[in-house]
Amino acid sequence: MRTKFLLIIACFVFVSVAVSSCLDSDTEYNFSSDATVHAFGLDTIHGKSYKFEIDQIQRLIFNRDSLPMDADTIIDSILIDTFSVYGYIVSGTPDTMLNISNAQNLLPAASGNGMTFRVYAPDNLTSRTYTLRINIHKEDPDSMSWVKMASAPVVESAPQGLKAVALDDNLLVYFSNAEVYAISTVPGNAGNGRYYSANLPEDALLSSIINADGTLVANTLQGDVYTSKDGMQWERSETLSGNIVQMLAFFPANETSATPAMLSAIQEEADGKRYFCSTDASVTGWARGDEVPEDFPLQNISAALKKTSNGLNQIFLIGGSEAESEHITPWASMDGLSWVSLYTENGYCPALSTPYIIGYNEGLYILGGDMTRAYTSHSGGIVWTEADDKFWFPEEFALNGSSYTVALDRNDYIWVIWGGNGTNEIWRGCLNKLKKF
Repeated sequence: MRTKFLLIIACFVFVSVAVSSCLDSDTEYNFSSDATVHAFGLDTIHGKSYKFEIDQIQRLIFNRDSLPMDADTIIDSILIDTFSVYGYIVSGTPDTMLNISNAQNLLPAASGNGMTFRVYAPDNLTSRTYTLRINIHKEDPDSMSWVKMASAPVVESAPQGLKAVALDDNLLVYFSNAEVYAISTVPGNAGNGRYYSANLPEDALLSSIINADGTLVANTLQGDVYTSKDGMQWERSETLSGNIVQMLAFFPANETSATPAMLSAIQEEADGKRYFCSTDASVTGWARGDEVPEDFPLQNISAALKKTSNGLNQIFLIGGSEAESEHITPWASMDGLSWVSLYTENGYCPALSTPYIIGYNEGLYILGGDMTRAYTSHSGGIVWTEADDKFWFPEEFALNGSSYTVALDRNDYIWVIWGGNGTNEIWRGCLNKLKKF
């Protein structure tokens, strides 16, 4: 696209000297040798201003925050509103005074190697050559990008379903109590995986596995708790075992509230009543909280951490929806001892099979069902709406069946792993603006 600037404000500030008729004709006048660019700026784009920096050593003018990807489609309405020098500007070969009205293709060229021009000082002797490089996004920062990994675990059946949990630089995918598939999340090696043996008890609930600050924790049908540092070797915890019905979530330490890291679960007492409970890093036992409501989810738990506006920890939790339910009810807690239902009649998240909740892009997202859409909340889990088209899923997702698991790694990549229903695939996605590599 051939592009014209509609306006360039070039400040040619020359030294003006008032000469009276009585001065001697031999008087000498010294003109400035300043050949630097003092300021450069564009008018607002989509209502936003983009700051330009001037590296006087490398003589480079550039913007750290890239212009929108669609800037080249509206460039005819973009103005250069600042271009300040103490002399004059030339460009091209041979030097030609920069023609404001006919400057063409500057921004598209600048998005690559940039445009070079020379600034002459008022003394007409000193000059400096600058490069103007205007960076433009090559992809929409608010859109998802998905990549199918080259390898995937071969899972013929998964009686308990799949469970993925992030641990350090790996994603551990459990499809049985005796075997785990470790997927690397390290740049340059992401997606590569291998099988490892695991010694989880036969009655261990795979859906209960959570990462508690680098230690994996899971409970069994008998109420015991097992821990592991690597996800392969598991040991029974004497202090935590005893009538644990379901592990719920991990609350990291919080400086704002001065609270230590806590682990939350549900424990059943001798009278048959169930209570929320938590334990801190001392792991000396469980502290009892509120009694568990009848409608609180007890299977296929998925939890996400999101901090409040004042920096406090808050965990949001959902469970597998019942077949007759029309909605998913999120629950929230700030201490693991009491949980509050966030269901409202207006703006609820529809029922989805195999739902997962993640804290992402400063909001909450629920994925599940046929994986054709996601639901999001930016109101603390109270009001849910269908995510916009930029938070999209590949068409393959809807064809892969419902035997999958979802996990978020520490680099803000969303992983979706299928297995156990004839499809064995691994996909990794991320919002473009959150990509670290």
